[in-house]
Amino acid sequence: MTTKEQQTENLRNLRFKDWDDFIERLATGELSVMDAILANHEQIYQNQDHEAYINQARASYVMMHDVRVLKRLLAELGETIKESTGKDFDQNALNRDVKYKDGMRLFDKLGKIQAEAYGDGPSLITGKTFQECLAHYQSLCGYVEEIWDRACDHFAQENYPLATFFSILAIEEIGKLGRLWHDLMAWDRPLEETKADLGVLGKSHQKKHFLGVIPGSIINARLDRLIGKKTVKSVLEDVESGKIEKLRQSCLYIDFKDGRSHLPVEQVDRDTATVFVTLSGELWMEILGHFPWDFHRMLEKVKKAELTIGLPEELVQPY
Repeated sequence: MTTKEQQTENLRNLRFKDWDDFIERLATGELSVMDAILANHEQIYQNQDHEAYINQARASYVMMHDVRVLKRLLAELGETIKESTGKDFDQNALNRDVKYKDGMRLFDKLGKIQAEAYGDGPSLITGKTFQECLAHYQSLCGYVEEIWDRACDHFAQENYPLATFFSILAIEEIGKLGRLWHDLMAWDRPLEETKADLGVLGKSHQKKHFLGVIPGSIINARLDRLIGKKTVKSVLEDVESGKIEKLRQSCLYIDFKDGRSHLPVEQVDRDTATVFVTLSGELWMEILGHFPWDFHRMLEKVKKAELTIGLPEELVQPY
């Protein structure tokens, strides 16, 4: 057995003196962090073993608590990008994109709203066994998918106000489920005291829009390509200002402005629907595609829908 094969076998079985020894080998570069994270990935993926993937993710989270290991991972990712693209990772370009979208300030605000919203409510997943918790998790993710499907269906029927409305509704529910992965990761935690409602998440549409859009939009090259960086920036501004909530209402209600009444169809056009159907699909995939086999299924579904609503194939097909 080669040294590389022996290291991989060790990683699979954690045959080291102890956890501290394992972390030290990762931090010094004796072992690859990416190899450690992906040691059983192929087998887990082939079996679609949700519990094994959760346990692997838990171990990865603990590894990343050591800043040395995190730095090693970032270095390895940079090397991987260079091998696949022939170019060094352009950190300056990423920084410019984040600055263009006012990303640092929005990320800071996001952290505060997440602490308020997710700390104010109960765990979204309940169950006595992993399988019960997983079934609950899947039902919540499935509900968001159903909402997005309705948005796509209304777009196909050229009902652009309702396509936009269901897209925004999907974004709200994505924001509500922002803590879902962490709840599933902690499925066997001691039961908390039951709370009466969702707290902030059950009351503020604007905060749900913020929680749904910001995490998946500030750094998202695919979304930038599909609808344009300028449009993404505009959406971020509208989410923060509350303008998205006004758009949501325009999708449903007759409004009076400019001296006369207006139907939703006069206020929400195809271009607007295209942006929001695309946005909500991308956010659904990026934020709720936690398991890799789910993500790949979602990606194919999203690409098919984007082609159906008229986005150019050259923009849609590359990941």
